Amino acid sequence: MRAVALILLAAGLTLSPRVGRAAQVATEGEAPPLFSLPDENGEVFDLEDFIGRPTILYFTHNMCHYCTQIIAFLKRAHTTHAGSDLAILTLNVWASDGVFIERYKEALGLPFTMLAGKDPDLLRSYEVNYVPIIVFIGRDGTIRHIYHHYVLQEDFEKTTAAIVAP
Repeated sequence: MRAVALILLAAGLTLSPRVGRAAQVATEGEAPPLFSLPDENGEVFDLEDFIGRPTILYFTHNMCHYCTQIIAFLKRAHTTHAGSDLAILTLNVWASDGVFIERYKEALGLPFTMLAGKDPDLLRSYEVNYVPIIVFIGRDGTIRHIYHHYVLQEDFEKTTAAIVAP
């Protein structure tokens, strides 16, 4: 049975449309993998349009309990840096359309963009095996820091200030 599973896995990888080109993986110090995803209204957002601006990517889903604390950090950053060009993009990894996004945004009162992030290429590129994951992108278009699972408020605020600084 194990041999059959390995053969099927190998066949799936061989038949994958990604064969022949290496998938970019989010890495600190490098440019982020680009994506285009819709929000709850169907408007498509391209990460490429945010390159050159300090940007926080926040991967979450509707049942993440740790995420409510991170949402508070994001709301604070949104208010604290309101006069800057800081962009906050939240990516709901369960959402393939607007339904999950609307419910999440309403329940938590999100003042910033949330995108439908249930995209296999996106999840592979950012190695999303769990949430929350927070990616900080600097003005220079490189990933400055990736927090996997949890971050202390002090570290979140320091990292945000570093990417917002001119």
